[in-house]
Amino acid sequence: MSDHYVIVADQGHLRFFVRTQTPEQMRPSLREVESLDFPLGVKSYAENDADRAGRFQSSRSRASAPGAPARRTGMSIDERLPMHREIDRRRNEEISRRIDAFLRERPEATWDFAAPAELERSFLEGVPSAARARLQRVVSKDLVHQPVSSLLDHFSAQARADQF
Repeated sequence: MSDHYVIVADQGHLRFFVRTQTPEQMRPSLREVESLDFPLGVKSYAENDADRAGRFQSSRSRASAPGAPARRTGMSIDERLPMHREIDRRRNEEISRRIDAFLRERPEATWDFAAPAELERSFLEGVPSAARARLQRVVSKDLVHQPVSSLLDHFSAQARADQF
């Protein structure tokens, strides 16, 4: 019989659990196998790049209206507005790569997955289809900080993840 894993993720954390059940147990339990933290995923974009000296001025010319400041105002931390989306995309890609690497080492294993609704699809799209074919249940919820004893309850109500 192959192993079954429960993987929970958000942008700052990735946890892998193996489902175990001994003959004496009425119900399966989870044991943490691996845990990864991504410190930059916990902080906001502005907290990561708040270097005042490196800020870009946001206006190009001096205001000439009466009562306007005599010099340029308005500073931004980045002149390319979609940069925070690019950083998020890279973080999500890294988490997908880590999930793929974990599952490649266990080619017969099945798995369940939980992530916040806004991140779930981007994490799963980065996982190759061979690994996604072994995916059984998906829960659109942030369960990273839930007690291990309650994780299986969230998956028991979910149907098979055929949409991926």
